[in-house]
Parts: sequence; C-alpha cells; structure tokens
Amino acid sequence: MSTTPETQNTTPVKPVGERARPATEQDGIRLSELAATKVREYMQKADSPDTQYLYVGVKGGGCSGLSYVLDLRDERNAPAAETDEVFSSHDITVVCDLKSYIVGNLGGTLIDFQDGMMGSGFTFNNPNAKHTCGCGSSYSA
Repeated sequence: MSTTPETQNTTPVKPVGERARPATEQDGIRLSELAATKVREYMQKADSPDTQYLYVGVKGGGCSGLSYVLDLRDERNAPAAETDEVFSSHDITVVCDLKSYIVGNLGGTLIDFQDGMMGSGFTFNNPNAKHTCGCGSSYSA
C-alpha cells in the first residue's frame, strides 16, 4: 500500500467570462436587449455582480415534457463545469450545462422579457421546440 498522496489535476479552469463565445442566431443562447437590462438589474442587487452569470437549463416536467430553468449564480459558490456551454450576449455571461443544451435543443434560443397586463417575466423563443404549452413555460424538443 502506497503512502504517497495521489496526484490531482491542479490545472486551473478559466473564469467563466473568459470562456464565453458570442451567441448567434444559430448557436448559443441569446438575450434580447430588454432581457439583458433586466438581468443586469438583478445582478446589481447582489453583492458580487462581477462574478455572477446567468444559468439556463432544462428539467423534465411541465405539460409538454421539458421546463426551462433560469437562475443567477455566483461563480465563487457555483463554478461552471468545464463541459458547460458558455456564451456572451449583451456583455452578460450565459452558462448552460451540456446535457440541457443538447437534450433541450437550446441552440439559437432567444430569451426575452415581456411586461404586460397578465404579468411580467422572461420568455423563451426556442426555434427548435416542436410543441409549446399554452402557458409557455414548457415545451418538447
């Protein structure tokens, strides 16, 4: 039995903002200008806007099969994995775990913000969604 500690990979992972590539209509997850403004407003309320990113994912559920997940995360407490897809849109870093990006078919998705009489909130325009439920919070890919 060896008493030598195992060697661990100590290669530092680049900060999530440095890994970001520009989102396009065909690849990535984009924000509308209004959605980006709203995300910035939420980030300003936190004590660490420089280390925050917008997390986008999907989970099983909803009336159409998949539901969107949207969250602000702090890289200090929830670092992005090396396998995560990382995009930049309106100078906001958008991170999506690889499984959500592939299974959810999120390439080309535009996140917008709607403010209306029935309420306000973020909406998803996913060109790859085969079916969207009436409430707009779930879809099938």
